[in-house]
Amino acid sequence: MKTPALLIISLLAAHLACAQAILLAVRGQPANYTIIRAADASPSQIYAAEEFQRFTAEMTGVMLPIATDEGPLPAQAVLLGATRHTAAALGTQVDIQGLGPDGFRIVVKPPHLLIIGGPQRGTLYGVYESLERFGGCRWYSSWHSFIPQRDSFEMLLLDETQRPAFALREPFWFDMFDGDFAARNKSNGNAMRLSEKHGGKIRFGNGFFVHTFNTLCSPDKYFDTHPEYFSEIKGQRVKEHTQLCLTNPDVLKIAIESLLAGIRKDPTAKLFSVSQNDWYNFCTCPACKAIDDREESHAGTMIEFVNRVAAAVEQEYPDIWIETLAYQYTRKPPKTVRPRHNVVPRLCTIECDFSQSLDQSPFRENLKFVEEIQGWSAITDKLYIWDYTTNFRNYTSPFPNVRALQGNVRFFRDNHVVGLFEQGAYQGRHGDFAELKAWLLARWLWNPELAFEDLLTDFLNGYYGKAAPVVRSYFNEVHTFYPNPAQQPLRIFDNISSSALSDEFLEQAVALWQKAEDAVKDSPAHSYNVRMSAIPVLHAWLTRNAKHDAIVVWAARNVERFVPPAAQQTIASALVSRFEEAKDIRLSEGMPTHDKILAGWRVLSNPQPLPPPSDHAIIEDTVLSLGNRGKWGDTVADPLAEDGSAMKLYNTHYEWCTTLPFRGVAFDEGQKYRIRMRVRVEKTPGQEGEAFWAGIYDGANKRSCGGIEAKTSEVGEGYQWYDVAEWVPETAHYFWIGPGRFDLQGGAKSNIQALYIDKLELLRVE
Repeated sequence: MKTPALLIISLLAAHLACAQAILLAVRGQPANYTIIRAADASPSQIYAAEEFQRFTAEMTGVMLPIATDEGPLPAQAVLLGATRHTAAALGTQVDIQGLGPDGFRIVVKPPHLLIIGGPQRGTLYGVYESLERFGGCRWYSSWHSFIPQRDSFEMLLLDETQRPAFALREPFWFDMFDGDFAARNKSNGNAMRLSEKHGGKIRFGNGFFVHTFNTLCSPDKYFDTHPEYFSEIKGQRVKEHTQLCLTNPDVLKIAIESLLAGIRKDPTAKLFSVSQNDWYNFCTCPACKAIDDREESHAGTMIEFVNRVAAAVEQEYPDIWIETLAYQYTRKPPKTVRPRHNVVPRLCTIECDFSQSLDQSPFRENLKFVEEIQGWSAITDKLYIWDYTTNFRNYTSPFPNVRALQGNVRFFRDNHVVGLFEQGAYQGRHGDFAELKAWLLARWLWNPELAFEDLLTDFLNGYYGKAAPVVRSYFNEVHTFYPNPAQQPLRIFDNISSSALSDEFLEQAVALWQKAEDAVKDSPAHSYNVRMSAIPVLHAWLTRNAKHDAIVVWAARNVERFVPPAAQQTIASALVSRFEEAKDIRLSEGMPTHDKILAGWRVLSNPQPLPPPSDHAIIEDTVLSLGNRGKWGDTVADPLAEDGSAMKLYNTHYEWCTTLPFRGVAFDEGQKYRIRMRVRVEKTPGQEGEAFWAGIYDGANKRSCGGIEAKTSEVGEGYQWYDVAEWVPETAHYFWIGPGRFDLQGGAKSNIQALYIDKLELLRVE
């Protein structure tokens, strides 16, 4: 005779009660627990109740009701936050303040579950912790979660308090910008799309997130009349790639006024950055040099200047912090100057080796960094870190740094870092183990002691399914290739061609990922994850084996003609199809590099019949690269263009946004060529000024090879041909064009409405 289901449930409930546990939901049974939140709950606490209800229902099919604390305490309740009933159910007073904005306390005290946290994020984080640990819920990426189907959802006896290791926790990876995904993994950084329901974020003021010197005191606005405001280099004040003269009192006044104006527009932000531009060229005038010499660091002038700005800000906004960078030339801490209490130095790891933990690698820059972080942590209690966790030259190439990540986070914690920014492939998904790295970092930024093997196994099994053992084999092998970083470090701008990975390994790795793909061919979700995670290996293999740059323009009589082997065509086709399927893949931080890589894949995947040898080529607008497509310009239909298509450049900027790299051009070496362009200018009536500028630039030697600048008064109506340059091309050269220059920082408007590019012509000159 079968035991009735109801009797089984009763026996299970009795057993759990004896074990000091609670049974929150049982599949097929009515809801016995009620979720209680405060009547005046914050948006994130309201969302916490909804999330607990949602995922309990997904797991068990049981929809727990939600009520406020205005009524009596139910017999069995899930109490969220500091409700009117929490102290009575707990048997003692509740200390919400001691938990901070993110901390929480989970108490299983039959017959109730108490998730105690503050109104900002703590309660919500406590809900996710309960769902993860006891429900088995996992959020591996914004598109791939695991919510188990359970007969029951129970929680054992528990009284645990958690607070994060870092106040600011920002895994700066593309997928982590998703608000739900970030909140479910307890991340609270500036770039994440965290709304009120997620508890908001620790936010920088609009327009004041790092490299802000030009924002605070623009050389476009001030240099012509006040060159003394900017860097003196070898006795000369410089406008291009300049920094500020930090000892000039007028600069201090202007910076304070600019910053306060920004704060008044965005007073709810916590952080505003006063920080150097993203290059060198620090000021060496006598006054600046004297301070830096005294402090034995260029951080001397920086911290003195930022301290003065912070003191002025504090008078009006005492709760706002002023962030600055300890970056490149300011990395070494000053000898005697100390950051004010409202100044946040952010130390950067950009020069380091990342194959091993920062404090374990023998690479020379790591040894220096260890000294510097110890110096900064001794003089401030508000030290932030800008750490780097990807290859910015090629996001989608192998970058075996996973085994170093936990050690780095622990090292930062042990040196009293309070805010940690882990910059990864932030412009697109599916960089090298991107989803794994973002997920692991989120966990370790909360608790650096979570076991590496447990987390790695958890993710691989959940994200890759039956392919997990094969992916683990690849993971283990790829992390063996940088055994001696003192001689060959793993750095964030490495070329794939010169990486330590062997050709033999890449051949084996391609086969491994194919084996992984075969293992999950019947699981669409896992198949997608495997195919996208294989991109770095396919990319590296193709880069190593495709010895010729993709030829997209042919203007040569004598260049060797190249047809890609079938294997290269197959791999390139796989890469192109995956790129188009995923949509949001970014191959490199720099858009020209991204465009170059993708153009190469497209040419190799679908090689066209080569034209006969020639000394002349027409280059249509569709072949040209365009940076910030949609923001700086786009390809549009244009009936005035000869082929009905043109590249339209907007009048919002004057960047060299459209380019033709000569790596993709077949030309006869050592021969002179002429390049001209067919463009039209949509003028602004009554406006005079520069219409466009264009030229040829030598990227290897950092010099111009010729160009053209045209005023609006010099251009005709409709499309016109313009000669740009005559020169001897090299593969490091590229053509560029941008809309005419204007005083963007000073508030001026462009001299034109738009610039349209129909085509280029390249002609060998005898």
